[in-house]
Amino acid sequence: MPVVILVGLLFLIFFYLIKLMIMLNPPAPQSARIMINPIFDKISVPIINDLASPSAQINYVFDTIEGTPITATDTAKIFQFQTGQVSFGYLNKIYLTAKSLGFDTEIVKHTKTDNMAEFDSGKQRLSIDIQNYNFTYEYRFTDEPDLFNNVRPPEKEESEQKAKDFLILVDRYPQELTQGKTNTVFFSYSPQDQTMTRIDDSSQANMVEVDFFRPDIDNFPTVSPLNLNSQNYVIMMFTNDGFKILRAQVKFYETDQNKIGIYPLITGEEAFAKLQAGGAYFMKFQESQTDVTIKKMFLAYLDPDVYQPYLQPVYVFWGDNDFSAYVPAVHPDYLQ
Repeated sequence: MPVVILVGLLFLIFFYLIKLMIMLNPPAPQSARIMINPIFDKISVPIINDLASPSAQINYVFDTIEGTPITATDTAKIFQFQTGQVSFGYLNKIYLTAKSLGFDTEIVKHTKTDNMAEFDSGKQRLSIDIQNYNFTYEYRFTDEPDLFNNVRPPEKEESEQKAKDFLILVDRYPQELTQGKTNTVFFSYSPQDQTMTRIDDSSQANMVEVDFFRPDIDNFPTVSPLNLNSQNYVIMMFTNDGFKILRAQVKFYETDQNKIGIYPLITGEEAFAKLQAGGAYFMKFQESQTDVTIKKMFLAYLDPDVYQPYLQPVYVFWGDNDFSAYVPAVHPDYLQ
C-alpha cells in the first residue's frame, strides 16, 4: 500500500512540474511562428515609371465594409522574373511577325537600338524586344479618317476572340495570359477631333479594346501600372467587310516557377500609414483633391510593364473620383 501511495505522489509531482513548465514557457504567439522562406534575400521594391505625387496633404477616410484597413495575409509568395536572352533565330521570327501584320519586308527593313527592333512603313509601326518578343504595334489610323466610314459596332465575344486570334498570329500569347481574365472596353472615336471617348453602350461604339491580365495568384488578383487597364491589349475596329487591328501591345514577363520565395508582409494598418505619409505609388488622382474616401482596399500582385527582378504583392487603395494608389506589401526588413 505505501508503494501505491508513493507512486501516486510521484505522478502528481511529475504532472504539476510539466504544467508549471508550460505556464512558464508559453508557446510563441502566432505572429512569431510565421513560416517564411526568403530565398532571394532582400528584394527590390516594384518599379513603376512616370508617376507623380500629390502636392498637397490628403486626408483619407474609410468607407468600406470593414470600415478600417484590412490585413489580407501574413506572408505571400514572391516570384522571380526570367531575364530573357537573344536567341540565334530572332531575325527570322521578327520578320515573320512583321509580315503577319502586313509589312512589305522586302521594302521595310528593321532598325535596331539595343534590344529593340523596329519596323516603320509610315502607315504602321512595330517595335519588338528581341529578348522576349514583347511588342508594341500601331496603325496610324488618325491619318485616315475615311477608315471609319464603313464601321459597325463591335460585339464583346467577337472582339475577345479576334484579339486572342491576333496574339496567336503574332506568336505572343503567353500561357499565363490564356489563363487570366480579359476586360473589354468600348470607345467612340471621332476622326474629325481625333479623340477617343470611353462609353458603356457598345451599340454606340466604333472601336474596342480587349485587355489581358495575368491570372490570380493564390486567390489574389493582379493589377497593372495602368490601373484598371492592362499593358497587354488589342484595340480594333469592325467593318461590314471584317476588322482591323489599330493598336496592340504585349509587355509580359514569364516567372521562374522553380524559384518561389515566401516573404512576410506588412499589415493593413501599416500600409495605410504609408499611404497617409505619402509613401505610395499614386496611380491616379486629381491634383485638387485634399480629401479622399477609400472605397476599397485589397492585396494584389503588381504585374509590371517594364522588366524588374520580382513579381510581388502591393496593397491597393481605390477611392472616390477614380483615386488609386499602390503600397508595396513586403515587410521593409526584406526590401533593399
